[in-house]
Amino acid sequence: MNPPARLLRNLLHRSTARYLTVSAKGLHLGRAVNPTAVVRILGFSPARTLYRARRPVCRSLDGAISVTHADRRCESCAFQKECTGQVRVDLLIAGRPYRVLLAYTSAKNFLIYETELRAENIPIEDIEHRLDVIDRGHFGELRFTRAV
Repeated sequence: MNPPARLLRNLLHRSTARYLTVSAKGLHLGRAVNPTAVVRILGFSPARTLYRARRPVCRSLDGAISVTHADRRCESCAFQKECTGQVRVDLLIAGRPYRVLLAYTSAKNFLIYETELRAENIPIEDIEHRLDVIDRGHFGELRFTRAV
């Protein structure tokens, strides 16, 4: 990983993360909704969220320890089977840090993309990526490709 990406990742983890909202119409960036964006990926990890009445009540950004309940570890949590498995991706869009939690189809797309880059020995932090939102009716599915 190059030093600027490491520095940006450290800054992102110390700052308040802006969660990127993805809908069927696109990426919600402030007041604008864009169906595509060019981004830098700073890092990613497994994540988990426990929802009640469609609201998050417990979240882990590393898939191991809750950030909302300091005494909970995911492996021994009584609610583990009710959690939604996700992938946390920290990224920069137009120089602003964002965090997105990817659910099943977007997470699958991301992991396939990351595996392809790794097979080519391309560090994910070293290149720009294009995010495209595919309208799936009730949700937006993210697709990841290399930016041209």
